[in-house]
Amino acid sequence: MTCNATTSPAPDILLLSESEAMGNLDKRALREAGAGHVENMTSGVAAARLLAGLKRDAHGFYPDLVVCTQRLADMSGEQFCAIVRLHPLLLDMPVLLILPHDNEVEQLKTLGCGASALLARPYSVVVLKQHLDILGAARPSLAELERAARLADTKAFDEALATYGILLKPVRAPEDFFRVGMQCLQEGKWNNALNAFQKALRGVLIRGKAELGMAVAWKGKGDMERYRIYLAKAAATFVRASQWSRARAVYGRLLQEDPDARSPFLAEAVQHMRQGNYEEAADILAQGYSVTPRKQIRDKLALVCLASTKPQEALRAMEEMLELALGADAGEVLGAEIRIKLDELARQMEQRRQEEAAERQRLARQNAHRNEGGMALQGQSQSQRQDTSHDPAHNTSGDRSACDPAGGMAADSDSHAIAPLDVPPRPPRGSNSGRLSITDFEVDPEEEEQFSGGLSDLFSVMKYTWRMARKH
Repeated sequence: MTCNATTSPAPDILLLSESEAMGNLDKRALREAGAGHVENMTSGVAAARLLAGLKRDAHGFYPDLVVCTQRLADMSGEQFCAIVRLHPLLLDMPVLLILPHDNEVEQLKTLGCGASALLARPYSVVVLKQHLDILGAARPSLAELERAARLADTKAFDEALATYGILLKPVRAPEDFFRVGMQCLQEGKWNNALNAFQKALRGVLIRGKAELGMAVAWKGKGDMERYRIYLAKAAATFVRASQWSRARAVYGRLLQEDPDARSPFLAEAVQHMRQGNYEEAADILAQGYSVTPRKQIRDKLALVCLASTKPQEALRAMEEMLELALGADAGEVLGAEIRIKLDELARQMEQRRQEEAAERQRLARQNAHRNEGGMALQGQSQSQRQDTSHDPAHNTSGDRSACDPAGGMAADSDSHAIAPLDVPPRPPRGSNSGRLSITDFEVDPEEEEQFSGGLSDLFSVMKYTWRMARKH
């Protein structure tokens, strides 16, 4: 399908491919998308020299943007992008990198290479034209290029060309570990990839990409739980680094795996709210508003406002900032939803307070009744003891009709009382027979010596008798 021409001049494009034959399909699609002159090259080194002005085309050709496939004759497309970005004049050169297919590994591999945009096969001419229009509009002016040329330091670029680039240097920097990790992902070496990405985490600028690489590695190992964990980590890192588009893309992927996943935009905004930075919080929420579930925003902001010392003032301040960040209509609607949720939470909190107060009162009354009952029982017990002391039936010096003649306790056959024991009667106090004899109980001499001092009361006699009964 041929796209309609636009009023802007047709851009001249440098197409880089592994061979001219393999680049013919892309060349045809570029012309249908409205490109002007398309020059096809296969060497990344030669193309980099052309772009840097070190080599002039015979016809004076210089492109407005570059379209590069993933494989060239002498290097990869990612390596070409990385070399080009080392030259100060080429930092803003639009480079569209075409990937062989659309999958996570291919996209991750290109995150840090310096490409301006990615396009996966198969692609349509319409989508290709959209990329060309956007990249053409971002091309720096000639005046900016001339001004940058006077300050250009091409030492790093020259060294990269001399060695074919940056991937051959010793693996030391976090970016290098990241590239090694991506290579391991390509080869399916999941554990090696995890180790490389773990070292890449030391670099602040590369941290989010490394976490994203670890997510893919864990997914390759079949551990979907850790896959989601590292997706969440990567999204949060991109939010903190203000890399909004990457944060939205990663969080959107996380929501596909876990619809209840917490929004990193919301978490960062809450931190600013607690510090009183409502404007900053609203700006962050606006960046993630399109991907964050509305219920999460409403519930979380209502809780944060409720936890503040002045909930209504906090809510009013946040409403004003949301209207500025999201627009009057969207901010007003969201603010109204938060206010309704805040009122609901306040009612629930008051109801819980009342229920807790009622429970405390109930427990207090229960304890009071228990204490009163205990005091009443204690008074009744004292009264019964006083009455018993005057009752002849309970006087041990009175009638012993409840005891058998031998001094043992009488017990009914159905009762659990101790069976009568054949205990000799206690001799009168002061008599000479107060000493127990060995022949009475046939005890050992040691036991006779133990009790030779005499037992002073009935309790001692019963205790000794019980021990002898157990012995026999």
